[in-house]
Amino acid sequence: MENLNEKKGKRHFKIIAAQIIFLFAVVLIVYLLYPRTEVNIEGTVVKFNSINANVIIISENPDFSNPRYLNFEERKNISFSLKPGTYYWKASNGYIEGVKKEFTINSEVGMKIDVEENNTKLVNIGNVKLNVSKNSEGMMVGHIILETEEEKEIDNSGEYVGRQDENL
Repeated sequence: MENLNEKKGKRHFKIIAAQIIFLFAVVLIVYLLYPRTEVNIEGTVVKFNSINANVIIISENPDFSNPRYLNFEERKNISFSLKPGTYYWKASNGYIEGVKKEFTINSEVGMKIDVEENNTKLVNIGNVKLNVSKNSEGMMVGHIILETEEEKEIDNSGEYVGRQDENL
């Protein structure tokens, strides 16, 4: 009787060991196949570095209803500039599609006035389009729209108030 129980115990041990080995192998295969990509953001420039992904799917909508596809077959690093906003992305390698991730490009509103001997310039130093009002004695007397990195000659009088242009 003891011999029979001993055989059953060894058989159960072998079954459990086989299940553990199988589970470990499945986890290892999924880990090795899962698409991995690093993303770095500096200002408005996004850099994707593929570890084992073939494609990045990127969208402005969380349901990926307007996707853009970035192909990594020729290069493992892709950099490009995006306008401010929240973006959703996921990596794919042809076998597995990764989970949805997101990042945000922040709006930076900035302007400076360059005063030189003969002229004065208003310069957009932010990363969004500017809507600038010129005020004199509490009244709006002028209006300027500046694209990013654009500059416009102005007269050096009055007050200039800038804000992000709503019509991006």
